Amino acid sequence: MVKNYEDFRPGSSRIKRNGLVKMVWANFHTHCNLCDGIGNPGDYIEEAVNRHGMKILGFSSHASLPFETDWNMTKVTEEKYPLVIKQFKQEYRDRINIKLGLEIDYIPGIAGTDMHGKKQLMGLDYSIGSVHFIERYKSGAKAGEFIPIDGKDTELEEGIKDTYNGNVRKAVETYYLILQEMISRGGFDIIGHLDLIKKNNRNGKYFSEDEKWYRDIVEKTLLVVSKSGLIVEVNTGGMSRNYTDSPYPSYWILERCLKLKIPITLNSDAHSPSHLTASFQQTAKALLEIGFKELHVFEEKSWEPRSFSPFGLIG
Repeated sequence: MVKNYEDFRPGSSRIKRNGLVKMVWANFHTHCNLCDGIGNPGDYIEEAVNRHGMKILGFSSHASLPFETDWNMTKVTEEKYPLVIKQFKQEYRDRINIKLGLEIDYIPGIAGTDMHGKKQLMGLDYSIGSVHFIERYKSGAKAGEFIPIDGKDTELEEGIKDTYNGNVRKAVETYYLILQEMISRGGFDIIGHLDLIKKNNRNGKYFSEDEKWYRDIVEKTLLVVSKSGLIVEVNTGGMSRNYTDSPYPSYWILERCLKLKIPITLNSDAHSPSHLTASFQQTAKALLEIGFKELHVFEEKSWEPRSFSPFGLIG
């Protein structure tokens, strides 16, 4: 475990002695204006290169769905997406390594069920599997629509009352069961924001993460993850957008990930160029204190472990 973080600050004498010239971050969860982000891909790349000195940046726009949302690409945009990102990759090839990724919703029987085919068709470098919806509203104006867990708290509340008769536990367990199904089906590289269900749960508004039933369903999910070989992302998006005080997943879950030898990567889930490395320093410090020594980074054609400090990837 790192004892003196100052030894790993860029420009320190220890860095110079070890011949490690510069530490920079990478990010593989990035949303531009092709979906619900602010700014075009070039804005993010310029920020990555000029402000952060990044050498690797992955774009991961939200894949299209068979219904409209405020954040997913349309089918027309999705068809253009690989070409657009590859054009920027070519343009900036001498300055930064751009990766083509995709964040894909898993909805049983609806979306995210043919990952291998989609990856080949689009020429993706990697994919992020995420659960943003649980079951459908049963009645009212939204009857038949899927309940979003990444939207407003009022939407989630309405869904819990309508579909689960106010049973918060059942709604939360449904989320994790869908996540387990997604992981078991495979085809993804990264599990996106594993405990996203906590987004609107600040100060335990709906449930306590200390309750036995919650810990049990999370543990069962992590056991599925540990057998899958998938990477869990440590996602700082909730922190940068002021929804949460800690990353997805919570630190106690990350402690279990370490014990189960589940690989992790650090992502910002950036929706604006200024958030590319938001909350990375404090989160990386916490990861080191938990006992993590490596973050997984997509290098040329595969995910590789890299040492890190609170100030960036080492080496």
